[in-house]
Amino acid sequence: MIRINLLPVKAARKREFGKQQLILLGVAVAVALVANFLWWQSVDNELSRVQRQIDATRSDIAQLEKTIGEVKSITQEKKALEDKLKILDDLKQGRTGPVKVLDELSSIIPQKVVLEDFTEQGGNVSMRGTAVTYDDLSTFSKKLKTSKHFTDVVIKKASQRNDGVVTWEITCRANYQA
Repeated sequence: MIRINLLPVKAARKREFGKQQLILLGVAVAVALVANFLWWQSVDNELSRVQRQIDATRSDIAQLEKTIGEVKSITQEKKALEDKLKILDDLKQGRTGPVKVLDELSSIIPQKVVLEDFTEQGGNVSMRGTAVTYDDLSTFSKKLKTSKHFTDVVIKKASQRNDGVVTWEITCRANYQA
C-alpha cells in the first residue's frame, strides 16, 4: 500500500530547521566579526598607548642627552678656568718670588762685598763679584747658607788679585716659595 503524505510537515520542518541553522550561523559570524573588531580596536589602542610612551621616553632621552652635553661643556669650561687660575697663581708667585729673593740678597750682602753679576736660570743662581777680604766673602757665604731663600751654596772660585781684592764666584739654588 502506498501512502501519500499530503501534509509536507517533515519537509517543512527540515526547511525550518535549515533556516534556523543558517540564521544561527549568520548570528555567530556577526558576533565573531563584532568580537574580532572589538579585540582589534583594543589591541590598536594598546599599541597606540605604548607607541606614545616610547615617543615620550625618546623625547626624555633626547632632553637628557642635551643636558648631559651641557654638563660636559660646563665641566670642560670649569677645568679650563681652573687651569687659568692655576696659571695666574703661578704667575703671581713668580712675580713676588724673585722680588723676595733679591730683597733677601740685598739685606744679607756685607758692605765690603760687591756683587758684579747675578744670573738665575731655572732656580740655579750664579753670582760673581769682589770682596775686600776673604773674611768678608766668608761672612757673605754664611749669611747665604742661613737664608731661607738660598740653598746648596757653594763657593766655586775665590782668588786674590795683585791689588789685594778677592774675586769670587758662588753658585746656589734660589727658593722662590719661601
